[in-house]
Amino acid sequence: MNLELPQELLDQVIDQLRDDTKALAACALASHACLPSARTHLFHDQRLIGGRSCDRFEAFLDSCPDVTRYIRTLSVTEPTSTSYAQSWVSRVPVFVARLERLDTLELVSLHYLAAFGKLTRLVCNDVYFDHFLDVQTFLSAACNAKDLRFHRVGWGNNTPPAYPMVPTMSPLRLRRLLVDSWAASSILRGWLLPSADLGDVDIRSLLIRWRERDSMDVLDALFRVCGPALQNLYVELPTTIEAAQNTPTLRHNTNLRTLEIDGLVLPGSVAWTSALLAELRSTQLEKLSISMLVLRNDVLPCFEWTQLDEFLARSAYIDVVLAITVNRALHPQNNPSQIRAAVMKQLPRAVQRGKLAISCS
Repeated sequence: MNLELPQELLDQVIDQLRDDTKALAACALASHACLPSARTHLFHDQRLIGGRSCDRFEAFLDSCPDVTRYIRTLSVTEPTSTSYAQSWVSRVPVFVARLERLDTLELVSLHYLAAFGKLTRLVCNDVYFDHFLDVQTFLSAACNAKDLRFHRVGWGNNTPPAYPMVPTMSPLRLRRLLVDSWAASSILRGWLLPSADLGDVDIRSLLIRWRERDSMDVLDALFRVCGPALQNLYVELPTTIEAAQNTPTLRHNTNLRTLEIDGLVLPGSVAWTSALLAELRSTQLEKLSISMLVLRNDVLPCFEWTQLDEFLARSAYIDVVLAITVNRALHPQNNPSQIRAAVMKQLPRAVQRGKLAISCS
């Protein structure tokens, strides 16, 4: 008597093997019933690392065109020099057109690559453009992106000598935005803020590492256009900023659920943390996280602990979880137990409520 397992059970078994390439390949060869699930995991993520990898990938698509529907993420990297990439990256758009279910394109260490309007998720790592208008064209073409991540993105000149066409702005469809760039203000001022004026903005998660002390007004404008849609915010501000230097306001983000503040260095300027919290109007806040680098144990009192404890004692924030992360800077006298005791002493109300978590790294 032959017993046949239900397809749902076979799929679940193969799902457990998603990180075992050899086992997945064996399953794909064992039975037609196992083939679709095995291929889903085998071909989900594809990486092109240099010209030879591109050649192999092209030959693979030509020989096995039926697997294109399983490829959901494509990562493109030139490991040697961006000058070598120019001879082969121009073929990548052809690949993308063939990958009918592709939704994520990751660019790593590339000089320039055209964007694709079909993508919903775009990750740029160490990407360098010729001109800022190339950045605008790139982003305008990615008009359907819901998840955009910019890590160390730059360009050579703000304006090219002659540009054939000014990119057309379109309403934002973003749900998640990450900007970690020395020129974040230019990206926001030249693309995001003008696009935000064309329709409703629904950015729900925002991670921003801000290094431009003289452009705090742009960051404030970003928080304003995100408005009540924003639910999760990670913000890292320059260590040299003072509270009086136009600290951005969170008064418009009335549905904020999680707020993570990073980049603090003790001793150093920390007054902007209290200034940021003072304008918070959200009644939905569930967790507040603050991370800081502490050079020595004796500088902990430099932080405005009393203002923080009083802020969380308000009725609207009585149930908010406070997570404090202290990086001890590898100082031999930075004892984790002493740090925890010192922080708890500074936050008596938070300790009493039982909503305080302290970690040392």
